[in-house]
Amino acid sequence: METSIVMKKTYSKYALAAAVFLIAATVVQLFSAFVLSNILPERITESSAFSFLNIIIPEYFIGFPILFLLVGKMEKNPPEKKAFGFGRSVVSFLMCAGAMGIGMIVGTLLNFALTLPFGVDAGNTNALANLMQDSDPFWRILTVGILAPIVEEIVFRKFLIDRTVKYGEWVAILTSSLMFGLFHGNFAQFFYATLLGGIFAYVYIRTGKIWITIVFHMLINLSTSVVTVTLLGNADFDKFAEIQEMSQKVMANPNDAALQNEYVQLLGEAGSVLALYAWFTVLGILAIVGVITWIIVLARKRIHIYRTEEQVEKGMKYAWKNRGMVVFLVATIALFVLNYLSMIIPAMK
Repeated sequence: METSIVMKKTYSKYALAAAVFLIAATVVQLFSAFVLSNILPERITESSAFSFLNIIIPEYFIGFPILFLLVGKMEKNPPEKKAFGFGRSVVSFLMCAGAMGIGMIVGTLLNFALTLPFGVDAGNTNALANLMQDSDPFWRILTVGILAPIVEEIVFRKFLIDRTVKYGEWVAILTSSLMFGLFHGNFAQFFYATLLGGIFAYVYIRTGKIWITIVFHMLINLSTSVVTVTLLGNADFDKFAEIQEMSQKVMANPNDAALQNEYVQLLGEAGSVLALYAWFTVLGILAIVGVITWIIVLARKRIHIYRTEEQVEKGMKYAWKNRGMVVFLVATIALFVLNYLSMIIPAMK
């Protein structure tokens, strides 16, 4: 019983610190959006630098230090450092690709279901994707590719698991993954973030090396939010439509050399679109291989999660039925509501 009480207090304190982190960052972001945007010149507020600094400063230089101070004195028991091996790293990364693919499909469909009935344009249902699309590559790489993976892995893996894994791996992994998913504040990211968070938590517990999950996180963020967005921005879809039309003409007139030469020239000019489709093909193949990897790993029972006696029946109750977690849930639900209202209200006017 004593262990259960301590476990409950530990999760409660950490969840409360995470809620304060989220609330502090959101308040500063709202202040910047509604106050600074009306004070500073438009050339500044409309820039990529302003948009990304409104993520970097509130989250990483205000919210994160507050969380660090709140949890710094909590008792820690980090996982033992162990070798992971190249093969297991490849398998884990493929599982990440599978989780990403499935999570994105589910999240995108639910996102559409929640926003399109209110008249929200399909292209405006993912605020982060829109920000990435119109941004400077430097800020994308710095914020999404580097800073976000480092801070998020420290907050939702290193700090959290070091303080809770002694109460049972299963609850630590589930709590890490769910808190990470909720922290994103929208359904477009919730599902894949939750699945990835579970994989990252498992890898960290098995290796005790946070740099491994940071590298995984960076590779995923760079491939989706940097490489994909850059290729989308460079793609000339009008030119691709011309190619499709020209291909039909070539098929109808296979002996027309002039037409074939024109077709080859068009193909050369549409390299950006072909590169985009090639990249999507690579991501699709990785996702399919990742799903197959999941099936094989689960069928062979290669995932081993150890549980304490306290955790078997009541672990999640101790971790989630407490004041700190209630505050965290209220804060994240409010973030979900805020994000969707920001899309729905303008569309309904």
